[in-house]
Amino acid sequence: MSFGELVKRHCLASVQSLRLLEPMEAEVVAGPPDLKIKLKGNDKLIIPKELIVVAERLCRVRRKANITNAESTAISSQSFDGTVAVGAPVGKNDPIPPAHAHKLTVTVALKDRKFDLLEGEIHYITEDDKDDTLRAGDRVMAFAFEGGQKYFVYDRIVQY
Repeated sequence: MSFGELVKRHCLASVQSLRLLEPMEAEVVAGPPDLKIKLKGNDKLIIPKELIVVAERLCRVRRKANITNAESTAISSQSFDGTVAVGAPVGKNDPIPPAHAHKLTVTVALKDRKFDLLEGEIHYITEDDKDDTLRAGDRVMAFAFEGGQKYFVYDRIVQY
């Protein structure tokens, strides 16, 4: 066998052994810290946490962020209602009008301003105010690697 034939054979074997990553749908069976998933179409095979690698964004619910608003905006406003008492006599002979109250409303607003939030923190939560980590029942996109010995959970998926 010539050297050229040997190189061709080696290249062909290398190309045939390459496996492209193929996305697979999976379902979370148990959330962290004892994470388990099952692949769609194979309900009996439960993959344990030791064989799962998870993207960091699915693990951390608090992240630091810098936020810049380039345009003027109204962020929020809040109104406070109250009463102020006036005219309370200090002594018996003081000619002060009788005590009475004034109603007042104060509105505080941050509007028409530019702002920067430096090193703020964003806390990702669910609709019921719980940390937004993986939970049982979540559908996820996974990829097999190391010959199917490990699985990389890339992100949650939804279908409309």
